[in-house]
Amino acid sequence: MNIYCELALSFLKIGFFGFGGGFAMIPLMQSAAVHQTGWLTSSQFGAAIALGQVTPGPVAISATFIGYKVAGVAGALTATVAIFAPSLLCMYLLEKFYLKVRGKEITQAIMHGVLPVVAAIILTAAISLGRQSMHSLWQTAVIVAAAALAISRKVSFGLLVAGSMAVGVLMAFSGR
Repeated sequence: MNIYCELALSFLKIGFFGFGGGFAMIPLMQSAAVHQTGWLTSSQFGAAIALGQVTPGPVAISATFIGYKVAGVAGALTATVAIFAPSLLCMYLLEKFYLKVRGKEITQAIMHGVLPVVAAIILTAAISLGRQSMHSLWQTAVIVAAAALAISRKVSFGLLVAGSMAVGVLMAFSGR
């Protein structure tokens, strides 16, 4: 199969089935890019997600990095359009439909039923990426500290990412 078609089909599936937002897409992206196709190694995938967190915009922009790694600029464009197209289509259709049914009891019941699954998917992504990041004691400490600060103190994600980058640089220069 043509690499562009393979990229488009992979990211269209992720876009359609990544219900719950960008973080919920991470396990699907990892499965497609690392396990099914071998486009990226686990560490390259972790770097793609980290890059998606450092840059402005949604987590799904990591698809651009993956597409670029696989097929250059055209691959980046293909993956980006494919991952966002389902969301754009769904938002258009939901805007027409959801506003009419959002107050109905069945709609609320569906949303309350889906929320725990979305939380579980996001937790799965966090654990999967966390395992890849724990090569030393200091990295484990950064994960625990960042999670504690995000949960208990509501520290901004940008500040957490910047702080962890600074710790990484310090540890690299100290030889650890």
